[in-house]
Amino acid sequence: MNGDYNGSCGAGYSEVDSLDISGYGRTFLTWNKSNGYNCVVTQKYGANDGPVELYYMTAWIQRTADGFEAEDKNLYHHYAGPVYANGRATCINWGGYVDDAPTGAYQFRSHCG
Repeated sequence: MNGDYNGSCGAGYSEVDSLDISGYGRTFLTWNKSNGYNCVVTQKYGANDGPVELYYMTAWIQRTADGFEAEDKNLYHHYAGPVYANGRATCINWGGYVDDAPTGAYQFRSHCG
């Protein structure tokens, strides 16, 4: 099981929070101080351990100030996302889902900037 952020949001983004998805994966919220953007990536635990399989995954982020939303949902080998939203002067709703979890993991009105 790998619960470490994989760096897929790109240079300048650092992890600020993460949520376990019922033991099946983890969704990560990152922040880039220089451009003011948040990024979300959802990773499946163990996706790199065996044969390459496809898993349904989502990564989702929303600005509470104006409702802007970005979501990536599809079949992936390792992770969903990255998805981005400007996090300045707003709170963030964010989260994700991975197969076969009974439910996703989400946080609302968090990390207000």
